[in-house]
Amino acid sequence: MKKRILLYMGIVIGAGLLCFIGIISLGTHALSLIITLILMILLVILVFKMQVQNKMLEEKNHQLAEIDRMKTEFLANVSHELRTPLTVIMGYSELLLERMADDENASVNRKFVETVYRKSEDLLSLINDLIELSRIESGRIEMRLTQFSLAEVVDETVEELATNTMKKQHVVEVTHNDPELLMEADRGKIKQIIANLVHNAIKYTPNGGRILIRTYTNDHTGCIEVEDNGIGMSEEQIRQLYQPFKQANSSYNKKYEGFGLGLAITKSLVQYHRGTISVCSHPGEGSCFTVKLPVETF
Repeated sequence: MKKRILLYMGIVIGAGLLCFIGIISLGTHALSLIITLILMILLVILVFKMQVQNKMLEEKNHQLAEIDRMKTEFLANVSHELRTPLTVIMGYSELLLERMADDENASVNRKFVETVYRKSEDLLSLINDLIELSRIESGRIEMRLTQFSLAEVVDETVEELATNTMKKQHVVEVTHNDPELLMEADRGKIKQIIANLVHNAIKYTPNGGRILIRTYTNDHTGCIEVEDNGIGMSEEQIRQLYQPFKQANSSYNKKYEGFGLGLAITKSLVQYHRGTISVCSHPGEGSCFTVKLPVETF
C-alpha cells in the first residue's frame, strides 16, 4: 500500500515538474501536449491495474467455486455413507418392535426401541435433506413431469403428517377452491414442497395451534397457502429464511431441532418449477407461506 502511494505521488510530482518546465521553455501549446501525454500514461497505468485486479478476482472466484464444489461432494458422500447403516438400524428396530408387541413384560425395552427408531427417522430425514441439497447445488436434480390433481397431493400429504399434528394437538383445516385443478409438474417434488411447509407450521406452532392450508387458482397459476398461528418471525429472520443451515432460532441452545434445510430446499424446488414463494409473518402472530406455480411448468 505504501509503495502504491509513493508511486502515485511520484507521478503527480513528475507531472507537475513537466508542466512547469513546459510553461517556461515551450509555451502553452507544448504544455497541452505534455498534459495529454501524462493523461495517457495515467490511463495506461489504470487499465493495467484493473487487469491485474480482475485476474486476482477471477482466481479467487475459481478457488471459491472449487471449495463450494468440494463441500457439495463431501455432503453428498457423507450423507450416502450414513444412510446405509441407518437404514439397517431402523430395520432391526422395527423388527424388535414387532416382536415386543405381544410381550407385556417388554414395555420398558419397547420404549427404548421406540426412541431409537424415532430418532433414527429424524436422522434419516436430515440425511435425505442433505442429499437433496447437494443435488440442487450441483445442478443434478431430475424433474419427472406428470399430470396430477393438486388437491389430491395436498390431502395425501396432510394425511401422512396426521400423526405429527395429533402429537401437538393442532387443528388442521384444508380448503380447495378449485378441487379439479390439474397440474403438470414433478409430483414428488410438489409433495415435498407441501410437506416441508406443513411440517414447518407444525414445528413452530405451540401445542393446540391452528394450521390452515388453502389451494386456489389465479391467472393460470396454482397457489398453495400454509398459514399458522405459531411463533412468527421478525423481518431480520425473514431475510435469512431461505439460507441453508439457518433457522428462525439458530442459537446454540435453540429450542427447535433441525438444521434449517427444509425451506432452502423448498425455495429451490419452487424455482425449478418456475414458481415463486413468499411469506408474511410477525413475531407472536404466526406465518403464512404462499407458493405460486404455473399450471404447466414447462
